Amino acid sequence: MNEPTKSFLRSAYKEYYFRGAGAIEFPAEIGRREFGYIPFGGGMVRHLSFKNEGEAVAEILRQSPSSVYCSNARYERPASPIDEKGWLGAELIFDIDATDVPTPCKRGHDLWYCEKCYASGKLPRPAKCSKCGGPTAEFHGTCEACLDAAREHTMKVVGFLTEDFGVEREAIRVYFSGNRGYHLHVYDGRFEQLDQLGRGEIAEYVRGSSLPLSQSIASTLRRRPQTGAVGAGWARRIARYTEERREDYGGTLQKLVSEAITSQRALVDSSVTTDIHRVFRLAGTLHGTTGMSKTRVTSMDRFDPQEDPFVLTAKAVNVAVSFYPQFRARHRDFGPYKSVTVELPTFAAVQILTKGLGEVV
Repeated sequence: MNEPTKSFLRSAYKEYYFRGAGAIEFPAEIGRREFGYIPFGGGMVRHLSFKNEGEAVAEILRQSPSSVYCSNARYERPASPIDEKGWLGAELIFDIDATDVPTPCKRGHDLWYCEKCYASGKLPRPAKCSKCGGPTAEFHGTCEACLDAAREHTMKVVGFLTEDFGVEREAIRVYFSGNRGYHLHVYDGRFEQLDQLGRGEIAEYVRGSSLPLSQSIASTLRRRPQTGAVGAGWARRIARYTEERREDYGGTLQKLVSEAITSQRALVDSSVTTDIHRVFRLAGTLHGTTGMSKTRVTSMDRFDPQEDPFVLTAKAVNVAVSFYPQFRARHRDFGPYKSVTVELPTFAAVQILTKGLGEVV
């Protein structure tokens, strides 16, 4: 990334923070949180702390970084190294990313490309480019179908939390991540002292990974009286699913049970949920590789991930693009591009520039 590109990106992000600082959401007890940021062209800066929101906003404006992070954990000494911080508890957080949800559309917009000659092809990615022998990388795009799938799995998590764990809906905050999915922040004191093992059990529960074998569940269902209690949690979910479809189902009960689990599980990233020292993108700040905002979602039905998170301006900029597949932003199609200079609105140009696949000219 050359200096003109870094300067342009810092300027674009700073302009947003000057007019949009009010959109930044800070957690409770800000003085006990760890903050961090990634400058354009630099590495992660962590173990920062601020006394209040004004101090934090001033630093964000001063740095205008690529990404801003805040811990879900509270600490006695947030600016100290990890083993000296004095962990006090942490909110429960789930990450749902379209990349982790299998959808047929990925065959069309996920690909590999050569970092030297920019040849490209369908995944899986070869170790070396077949044309020039150069190193290769993966490109993961997005479309309406995979964003809808991420939304569906997000709502499944909400269902598990409210129905199976008794969490009040008002205690769950849903955010678009600024990239390809959603973050769920759970503000329920029952979970704050959970260690990694306990959080991992919750993640595996919503993923349906901790259930008995489908053959065993099917055997239990066969023995259950028709008028017997449905049960709770996954037992209730599976029983209701199978009862609604069993009469006209052509396959075995075991196969129907497997279908019940697959259709109702929520594919969250377990490593995110279990990490009690993780820092997350601060709500209302910009994503480092898309320029979109981590946006609070108050209505999943009305939220538009291809419009609402695009908060950067449409000011035109000339970009020399080495390679970039077709993409969509604010319901406009751009690309594909290869070895060409194009004029782009800032909100679209940033997606190319931050990935190192173009430079400002």
